[in-house]
Amino acid sequence: MGINRNIAFLGSVTIIFVTLAAVVALWGIYSLNNAFISLHQYEITTKIETIKIFRDVNYVSRLTRNIMLGSDYDDDMQELVAIAGTITESFDTLTRATRSAIDQKLVKQARIDTAAFVDNCIERMKRIKDVPADQRNNAYKNYRKVATPLAMKSRASFRAIIQNADLRFDMGNKQFEKTIYRTLIIIVVAGILIAVFFQLSLRRYKERRMEEAALRKAHQRLEQRIAERTADLVLTNSTLLEKIKALKTTEHILRESRDNAVQAGKLAVLGQMSAGISHEISHPLTAIHTFTDNATNLLERGDVPEALENLGIISRMTDRIGAIVAEIKLFSRKSPDKKQAISIVNALNHASMLVEPQRRQLDVILDVQPFQETLQVWAEVVRFEQVLVNLLRNSLDALSEQSNKRITVTVTRHEPEIHIVISDTGTGIPEEVIPRLFESFVTTKPSGQGLGLGLAISHMIITEFGGKLTARNPDAGGAEFTIVLKEAIDG
Repeated sequence: MGINRNIAFLGSVTIIFVTLAAVVALWGIYSLNNAFISLHQYEITTKIETIKIFRDVNYVSRLTRNIMLGSDYDDDMQELVAIAGTITESFDTLTRATRSAIDQKLVKQARIDTAAFVDNCIERMKRIKDVPADQRNNAYKNYRKVATPLAMKSRASFRAIIQNADLRFDMGNKQFEKTIYRTLIIIVVAGILIAVFFQLSLRRYKERRMEEAALRKAHQRLEQRIAERTADLVLTNSTLLEKIKALKTTEHILRESRDNAVQAGKLAVLGQMSAGISHEISHPLTAIHTFTDNATNLLERGDVPEALENLGIISRMTDRIGAIVAEIKLFSRKSPDKKQAISIVNALNHASMLVEPQRRQLDVILDVQPFQETLQVWAEVVRFEQVLVNLLRNSLDALSEQSNKRITVTVTRHEPEIHIVISDTGTGIPEEVIPRLFESFVTTKPSGQGLGLGLAISHMIITEFGGKLTARNPDAGGAEFTIVLKEAIDG
């Protein structure tokens, strides 16, 4: 019996040690998980605020350019000062989100670089306040020599902030994985120790032919241990439920951030197309004014048929303006996160209408090859049209300096998928850029003409639809983008 008591004591000590080790390991995982979530939130905040500042700095460049090229000085100057305040607020948010001295140093440097650029722009705009609008062009040439290096330095600081946030997140992720592995090892070793203990106890009990009372006591101890393990499992299950809840919260935040980034991309596209859209609306309005005057004169002369013809033209012009405004309203609204069967021909028509002003201005041929008009894909209509607009505008930008200006759209069925190919006769994509083409802030456009987010957002949208977006340079020249989505079949 003395040996049995020693074995029981040794087993108790082993179980206590293993239980404590498991509790410590689980607590370490819980604490590290909280730190990991906090680090992930910091990465999200950093990227969102950096994108906002990027957008505002780009807007500052556009406002200063407009002022120097003869736009309304007071309105644009007031907007320029307001944007400077918005940039300051974004930097305040970014500063509060910092987690280390390195983060603070990078944000501080980015703030200094951006302030130098914005202050330089405001100061130069103040100098040319009294300069006639038609004489500001020379000042614009001198401004670009000074402002462009400042803007490039500011953008480099933002890239350093994002790279540092990504690095910190990767390091935290690796640390979390190492802790998980160590915990698994502890649990496995604990299981082995407990198994060895039970084997030793069973052998000792059989060898010494323990009394029935001793067997009952062993049974009671076993039940007690099972109860303890059950309690541990209940505690572990509760902890896992809390982690699942926290992960769902984080996923919700990420989804909202993604939707906001997509919405910002759509509004940025509308801003870049605003000049062409304004022309599309102002031209019919001018025509309406002219035909209204004509109709009035005709009615005064009693020429009712001719007046009615003028009124019919006015009605058609009004319908045209209404169609343009409806397309803009549909494109700019925040899209619901729900996939459905989308008509490809309708989506292409809507996207083509939005880029029509730029297409006519550049005199580009848009050749949509005939295809089965009943074809549908699983997608969300507004975000799918946003992808088409982004790809068509990229092709139009690539053709601005070309003599042979053609964009070709082909739609083919490869059951169970639909392939939508948009190709152009531009200069193509630099080979060294293709592997990184769909990353954020990667662009082949000149400085100041884009943040490099359009293709990244398009790739994210198509991926969420369960499809693929690829790019290549065909042998015939130019660039080619292919959208692959699952076909939606009625019934």
